[in-house]
Amino acid sequence: MEIIIIAAMAANGAIGKDNALPWSIKEDMARFRTLTGCWPCIMGRKTWESLPQRPLPNRLNVVISRTLDPKSLPDVMVLPSLRKAIHFCLGHKRIFICGGAAIYKEAMAYATKIELTLIHEPFEGDVFFPEIDPAQWIISKRTDFDGFSFISYNKA
Repeated sequence: MEIIIIAAMAANGAIGKDNALPWSIKEDMARFRTLTGCWPCIMGRKTWESLPQRPLPNRLNVVISRTLDPKSLPDVMVLPSLRKAIHFCLGHKRIFICGGAAIYKEAMAYATKIELTLIHEPFEGDVFFPEIDPAQWIISKRTDFDGFSFISYNKA
């Protein structure tokens, strides 16, 4: 099973501001839809609340929360921890970890891949992606565009 962290990050590590993306890159959103389509997407409560469309269509949506009432979200699985969310998704070939910062940081221990959109300029943010340790992660593919890059990492 692959456990894949998927994120977009500015050059300064910012991934969000005021519970929203501080940028809009249509190619990044298209890549997210293509990669995560039909696979479980695990996210924290704040990430869930920031989604413009809920639940994400054609995917199993798993929200990590100790405060949300699971009965209030009938088309979503609500679980209290990342470990339980991953365990719930066993049997799937791929699982995507979709944020936020605390979930990403914890998921680094479980993840086998990172799919990152790196925006080449810094953005003001209040949430930041954890450091990608080059001793633990190897770039397997990089595609550069004007203003951003798609970078795939595999665990070393």
